[in-house]
Amino acid sequence: MPQRDDLDLARVLLARASGDETIVRKAVDDADIDDWVAGFHGQQSTEKLIKAVLAARGVAFAKSHSLRYLIGLVNNNQIDAPEELAEADVLSPWAVEFRYEGEAPPALDRAGSLALVEKLRAWAEHEIETAGASRADGDEVRDTQNDAQNSESERPDAASSQAPGPPGRD
Repeated sequence: MPQRDDLDLARVLLARASGDETIVRKAVDDADIDDWVAGFHGQQSTEKLIKAVLAARGVAFAKSHSLRYLIGLVNNNQIDAPEELAEADVLSPWAVEFRYEGEAPPALDRAGSLALVEKLRAWAEHEIETAGASRADGDEVRDTQNDAQNSESERPDAASSQAPGPPGRD
């Protein structure tokens, strides 16, 4: 598979988040779609949108579904984000816990989930557009996929660009 630079990766993540957002949008008024399905796709879209912003900004991230970890990277790298990002972690249990655990999950605020995803999509689109314009002006292109695979000891900027490692279960 050919290597992608960080901006290419950001664009791919944005496109894939759009597919998850479509499911959330369709689920808002469709009682035939279970909350766990809508919640899962809300979480997935949120995760991909945050990763798109991180990639566009050249911030390496580990393979993780932890929204808390990803939000930590945004904060640690002082990336301006919508206020709603701070509350996005509410969707984390929909990624794994509510899909596989035996008891029924709480009711999902579908409209609220969609509003969050829409806000984060607008943020991600802006960040990617800004990064693209910056690249057109000759700024450096980094390969965040390879950066994320490097060990912490090999990366001199690891302390400043990484949040605490992702939880093991994610």
